[in-house]
Amino acid sequence: MEKVEWGWVLMGKPKRMDRWLRDWKSRCTGVHVINNKAHDSFGIPGSNAYFEFSGYLEVLNCMKTEGPYIIANDTWFKTHNASLWSGLLKKFRESNPMDTAIYGDIRREVSPFAEKPSPYLSSWIFYIPDRTRLVQFQACLEKAIASALQGEFSKEYLAYVEDWLQPQNSLYGWHTPSKDPGILERKRLCIYMEHQLNVELLKTGIHFVSLGEKLRVHYALLRWVDRLQTRLNAWGFYPFV
Repeated sequence: MEKVEWGWVLMGKPKRMDRWLRDWKSRCTGVHVINNKAHDSFGIPGSNAYFEFSGYLEVLNCMKTEGPYIIANDTWFKTHNASLWSGLLKKFRESNPMDTAIYGDIRREVSPFAEKPSPYLSSWIFYIPDRTRLVQFQACLEKAIASALQGEFSKEYLAYVEDWLQPQNSLYGWHTPSKDPGILERKRLCIYMEHQLNVELLKTGIHFVSLGEKLRVHYALLRWVDRLQTRLNAWGFYPFV
């Protein structure tokens, strides 16, 4: 099986990182870590200028092969089930994925907003098949960051994001709502960047495909477990970071 070049964007070293390395290192042509935690010796220091999104730009610059590539952030260890995702990715890589698409964790909720495509790729993990797609992805990410910083969006979309950040129902919206203005601004900007990245990828004509497209039962179970784990993590019952 063809090996993959893997890029991580982390905020400090996760407790289960060594376990992941034991499982995946032999399957990778290289593993690159951008660590956005200040004064931490693990990995390559990240600027944290735009959180995981600047980290993605920095880790893409580390890539040395012609692909394929996986980039992911440390929510792999927090709000996603690492064991199930690891199993899915191993099976996915045996399925001969197309080299014309970018794969990820698809969100399919209907959206009335041009700023939020439907479906769209969640921004915590991406499988990029080759260097051509990597260069396109990098250019789209740079444009997405610039658009998010400008924040020139419709009133309806802006209101939707605010409602999601401060949900009235604990089963809806952001799983760790906060009253802290700095934390809110960071999350708000991350939402804008995630959605704008999808907008820019679509403009480029890149197809989105779910990593679970050919493994639908596995993926459906995984998504259910992820949602449960996300809520447990938010409520302090799943602190295995």
